Amino acid sequence: MKQLPRSALGFTLLEVILVILMLGLLVSAVVVNFSWDSRDDQLEQEAKRFQQLFHFAAETALMRQQEWGVQIKPNGYQFLVYLPEDDIWQPVESPASLGWHDLAGQQQLKLELEGLPWQEDSMLGALNWQNERLEHLQTDDEDEVVLPHIFILSSGEITPFELLLQDESQRPFWYVQLRGEFSIPLQRSTVETTPP
Repeated sequence: MKQLPRSALGFTLLEVILVILMLGLLVSAVVVNFSWDSRDDQLEQEAKRFQQLFHFAAETALMRQQEWGVQIKPNGYQFLVYLPEDDIWQPVESPASLGWHDLAGQQQLKLELEGLPWQEDSMLGALNWQNERLEHLQTDDEDEVVLPHIFILSSGEITPFELLLQDESQRPFWYVQLRGEFSIPLQRSTVETTPP
């Protein structure tokens, strides 16, 4: 009987196992890459998070007849509640999602409170909140004042504002704008590559 050349016999068990293993690794790498959110998706999720928390805070302030607010910094934000008996603004402790929130990656916030076209119609548009009493509202850090930039009143009225959430870590730059005119709901733009 004539022996067939090695190439005609087929694959060995070891070769088949190696091919299956390599295919498994490739498939898992593709699944991991697809499960990560893109930069614009992350920006959209961050904008939705702020919008939902803001609506929750506004409804809570109205229901409990409390004065609430939001302190905005370039790298994050937190919700505050006014304690009239102590005459101070205090960070909200419960639920924890209303506490200080750091933005992910290279995202930044830019708040605009002045010169908004609809601002003049709102009593809160020109609010100058007790500047003479800022000494009483300081925390342990002498430079840090716990005072909201955006007020959420028990009447349902909010400070007019435009909040730009941006990611300029790499091109294309991404931007989402949140806007509050007089009350909730906030208006949110889609993710865009040009600032609004």
